[in-house]
Amino acid sequence: MLLKKGIVRRQMLGGIAWTALAPALLGGRAWAHDLSAGADSQLRALLKDAYLRMLELNPMLGATVGTSIGKDRWNDFSEAGEKAVADSAALNLDRLHSIDFANLSPDAQVQYRAFENDQKIIAERYRWRRQDYPLNQIVGIHLDVPNVLINQHPINDIADAEAYISRLDLAPHAFDQMVARLRDHAAAGFYMPASVYPLLIDGAQQVITGSPFGEGNDSPVWSDFKRKVGELKINEAAAKALLARARNALTGPFRGGYERLIAELKAQSSKVTKSDGVWALPDGDEYYAFLIRQFTTTEMTPEDIHQLGLSEVKRIHSEMQAIMDKVGFSGTLQAFMAKLKKDPQFYYPNTDAGRQKYLERARSIIGAMQAALPRTFHHKAPLPLVIRRAEIYREPSLPAGYYDAGSPDGKRPGYIYLNLRNMADRATFDLEDLLYHEGLPGHHMQISTILVNDQVPELRKTNEWWQNTAFVEGWALYAESLAKEMGFYDDPYSDFGRLGGELWRACRLVVDSGLHYKRWSREQAIQYFDDNTASTHAANVQEIDRYLAVPGQATAFTVGMHAFQEQRARAKKVLGSAYDIRDYHQLALNYGFVPLNALALAVDHWIAAKKPS
Repeated sequence: MLLKKGIVRRQMLGGIAWTALAPALLGGRAWAHDLSAGADSQLRALLKDAYLRMLELNPMLGATVGTSIGKDRWNDFSEAGEKAVADSAALNLDRLHSIDFANLSPDAQVQYRAFENDQKIIAERYRWRRQDYPLNQIVGIHLDVPNVLINQHPINDIADAEAYISRLDLAPHAFDQMVARLRDHAAAGFYMPASVYPLLIDGAQQVITGSPFGEGNDSPVWSDFKRKVGELKINEAAAKALLARARNALTGPFRGGYERLIAELKAQSSKVTKSDGVWALPDGDEYYAFLIRQFTTTEMTPEDIHQLGLSEVKRIHSEMQAIMDKVGFSGTLQAFMAKLKKDPQFYYPNTDAGRQKYLERARSIIGAMQAALPRTFHHKAPLPLVIRRAEIYREPSLPAGYYDAGSPDGKRPGYIYLNLRNMADRATFDLEDLLYHEGLPGHHMQISTILVNDQVPELRKTNEWWQNTAFVEGWALYAESLAKEMGFYDDPYSDFGRLGGELWRACRLVVDSGLHYKRWSREQAIQYFDDNTASTHAANVQEIDRYLAVPGQATAFTVGMHAFQEQRARAKKVLGSAYDIRDYHQLALNYGFVPLNALALAVDHWIAAKKPS
């Protein structure tokens, strides 16, 4: 799963109109195209301008990509900020459509289609701004603030430390904007599902628990600031002064912002009793159809999604049965799944020693895959990869693992974070599958390859967490099956774990569309996962609450995987002896994060260029 790794929000400051602000940001340059330039040059200029505007007006994006632009402030979460996003998208589309598509080179045509699709989705999102839940238990300001500070705000000198403190001081303004947004939604009758509110409240409370807010160990942000300042080569008096200012900011405005957000979430939770899907919102069916288009970047309907899910679940259950026969198990699939959930051979102790062994096993698996990558890729992952335990304050609402991208210069490696809160939920038989998805040849291979490619426009190296999900997550699910082709999962239980991962994503198609389109209850969705997967009941509850909080997102995984498989098969069939899987993988990752129609166009051009006469 890829939620926190350089995939960030694009929101604007102050609601200032682009036409008024842009010349000031870009040194007085006009927005008009240089009509004397070729179509490719015009497109490159447009993509660069759009990227520069994002950096200036989205300081949290700046932190993610490693720039110093806006390093002392936060995004604008107000209504005006949302309007500015929509206005920007409309302006980008106007400029894009003044470029002659037919005169673009094949590579530029791919970038044109990708940018066009993105901007259309961004513009349409504004219509659904009240239906859209402002927070969820995985991505939201309550978690983004500490994530930016801890993982994306380096302190290399006193100026960096002062910028960090400035962000602490300004955090309450961002939280108050979010509170106003939540109240605006509530006034119009829009609330989040009841089961989500406790998760949001707990996640926010964890950030302001411990020292200096109260008794106990240092809170995550305080611990981070102390560590970073302690590594500076400055005198003791200067360090003490910085620490005192940070403590005052944390215990004053920073805590106040969190407390006001928590109070609003508690007030709203007292008014909500149901955990219905988005069908219950005004225009909910139309909104869900939009979400399917947004996350899958296809024209599939909710009914298409549901039927695909049912078909995939049936196929995968059949393949699972073959493995059960292989290991000599006589019984139902549900009985075999129940056995795996309880068999101690697949679990480490719920102790620090058990967690350490789990991490060591994970690192060994990734090491073996790294050595095997040249079989199917022209190169290994260009950035280092580190595997570590997820931050404890985030574990209650996190999935089993997630990936956080490194920096293009290699100074910051990519990370796989594993949720080790309860080792009884972390079976070893599906660890391989998780690592191939999040790490190699999955997200780390995908994203590090894109980040270091200087031919990819910077705009395509950044992505909203909700944007081009079918490409981002579809690749990672494709990578799970690719590992099987490469000869991994040699243990039948690990191979069952692979199928379990694929089944998990197939069930998501059924359950997400069930909740938000078929009007399933939360309990009905949980039961479907209990009956059809090998995961624990507790993990299933956690997942269903995720689907309620982030409708539509979970459908993109399988849809994207099928796209990568189908495009590969199409190229192989046409090219014959001219086909090389390594060339296909290089092509697929050559354009950055793109919608699936842009991937198909890239394959079209590749086939045309290589097809034997």
